[in-house]
Amino acid sequence: MNNKKLLLASAIASVMPSPIIYADGMLEEVVVTARKRSESLQETPLSVVALGAENLEQQNISDLKGIEMKMPNVAAGGAGGLGGSNAAFFVRGIGTDRNAVNQETPIALYVDDAYYGRTDGALLSVLDVAQVEVSRGPQGTLFGRGATGGAIRYITQKPTDELEAKVQLNIGSENRRDVKAVVNLPVSEDVAFRFTGATLNQDGHVKGVLSGVDYGDKNSDLFRAYMRWQLSDNAELLWSADYTKGNSNGGASVLIARNNNAPFVQGEAGAGFDIANIPLGDYSKSYQTGENFYKSDNRGSNLTINWGLSDSIEFKSSTSWRKIDVTGAYDTDGTPASLFEQNFDRNIDMLSQEFQFSGEGDGHSWLAGFFYYSEEASDQRDVYTTRNSRDRTSTRIVNPYEVESYAVFGQASFDLNDQWSLTSGLRYTYDDKSIVANELNPAGAKKITEDVRNSDTWSALTGRISLEYQMNDDVFLFTSLARGYRSGGFNDRIRADLGADNFFGITAFDEETLDVAELGLRSELLDQRLRFNMTFFYGEYDDMQISSLLPGTTRNVIQNIGAAEISGLEGEFTFLINDVFSVDGAFGYLNADYTRIESDRASVGLDSDFARAPEISYAIGLEADWGETIARIDYGWKDDFRSVTPDANFIQQEAYGLLNANVRCRPEGSNWQLSIYGTNLTDEHYLVSGIAVLNPVGIAQVEPGRFREFGVKIDWEL
Repeated sequence: MNNKKLLLASAIASVMPSPIIYADGMLEEVVVTARKRSESLQETPLSVVALGAENLEQQNISDLKGIEMKMPNVAAGGAGGLGGSNAAFFVRGIGTDRNAVNQETPIALYVDDAYYGRTDGALLSVLDVAQVEVSRGPQGTLFGRGATGGAIRYITQKPTDELEAKVQLNIGSENRRDVKAVVNLPVSEDVAFRFTGATLNQDGHVKGVLSGVDYGDKNSDLFRAYMRWQLSDNAELLWSADYTKGNSNGGASVLIARNNNAPFVQGEAGAGFDIANIPLGDYSKSYQTGENFYKSDNRGSNLTINWGLSDSIEFKSSTSWRKIDVTGAYDTDGTPASLFEQNFDRNIDMLSQEFQFSGEGDGHSWLAGFFYYSEEASDQRDVYTTRNSRDRTSTRIVNPYEVESYAVFGQASFDLNDQWSLTSGLRYTYDDKSIVANELNPAGAKKITEDVRNSDTWSALTGRISLEYQMNDDVFLFTSLARGYRSGGFNDRIRADLGADNFFGITAFDEETLDVAELGLRSELLDQRLRFNMTFFYGEYDDMQISSLLPGTTRNVIQNIGAAEISGLEGEFTFLINDVFSVDGAFGYLNADYTRIESDRASVGLDSDFARAPEISYAIGLEADWGETIARIDYGWKDDFRSVTPDANFIQQEAYGLLNANVRCRPEGSNWQLSIYGTNLTDEHYLVSGIAVLNPVGIAQVEPGRFREFGVKIDWEL
């Protein structure tokens, strides 16, 4: 067994590849590039699902929301409260549905080597992407920021030494009109550039009955420049810069239930407006009339140096910067009344630096690294819940929220003999955070004369150990134990009545940890016509960051008051039926239960379900390849799940499935191809996000996903 493969495949283990690659009636080896090395997926002791560039195109996945129905035990939706424009990533039931700057997500997102530390703008459009990988389980001994639940890697195409130019035009339902262009330009033997640009536009899919607006439209312009410079035979420099500008009318809010006795609804009725007349549950229509929009400016840059110091030692440096500015408004209640509306303005600056040294010797390999992360964020929200007017109820202000994090990590693999190997790694993380917060009353005056300030530090030692057994050329087994850590933070909402001794509610909560054991099988059977991989897992989640009510108040805060157990399995398969037909699929089972809740005021109880954690999920695809024409049909299904964590606020999404199809034709010898596709062919109604505030506001609403759509894509290679 190759120890270097075991060490360096930091986010790879099992994959659902498509289109199927085969030769002489057998599946070829599937590889994924992790930190710019090609690694065998069948010899690495981690649970990962990956979608390659061809797979993303064939299944018409346009952004990261699209991976939700393709990857069991993985969810990618919208955050509750502010609609579906901000990401809510969950892996094995672990994630964060609250969109705010004060709590980290336990699912780490990376754009190439750059850590993307926030959910704002994180539902990235798929643009010239080589692969999207999702690692399940704790991460952190090999690269980047530590993660409790998993990591998502968005890997872009790199500059090559071949001249290339291509354009794609996508025309579809709801006036969809997308244009994407890529130019790869080698300027010398050592230097190459790659430029990628796109304009993505589509009308909304939910009719605003009273406003006349079709909500949920898409209007984004994207640009990325990438340079590869071969400095010498053993040194390479990679530099990239990207910019995305988004401007939409925001997500649709559809009223699905109401409480006519709620105080806010009663107040509206007393003023002559009775929301009892608003129809319920029609996903295609919204009765919202409040301000609703989402504007974003997202720019970033990354500089990576790969340097071979000797035949056996390599050095890597990755420096990343990102700035995100978001303004928006969301009419959450979905009615003409001003029951629950928010305006928000958020600015985030992120900087990270990572150094890695790696090497190998006789029967062993190793990696050691250092990671630094700095973030400064501001967040302001105007909340309107004054029943009969658009007067501001309050303005919540966090300015700034600052994070400094340092980590050292390392991992080593040892060949015990020709079949057995042992891999072990450790990580130490130190986090320093501070917050400045206040709140304005309806008159615009500060509730607390002096801004409230608080600061604290958290640290943790985490790690991973695995034992691997290469039974034969076709069967690989492993067992592993890993610990993940999510840093503590601060509650961000002022309560003047709590007093200075309690920081007027700007209180700290501590870190949480997750210990996960896995048992995995990787196999290629039937003369390499069938690839079958499976991972069983069991985890204990401790000191969970759960919202609860402070004694004597109606204030909801995050506290470490919970513990849970998670268990289940994930599997993937690919079967080559014959030279034309192939089938691939993935399945997942998840059981997540709270085992301890230490407060009777917590937002959940022992019998509560986890958010975005369907018990059963699966995806299956059938592909036919006749050479010039490739046809593919995909179906993904998820069991029931709740939209957000708190018992009082969740919407239950009933089990549903999405059916997609794609037919692509490329005449032999031509420089163009034509694709005809359909998504959500059975016209299922499902939520992207949803929240219930039945008391005191009196509403429950959802933001619907897109309905049945058809389209045509034309690709030219110039």
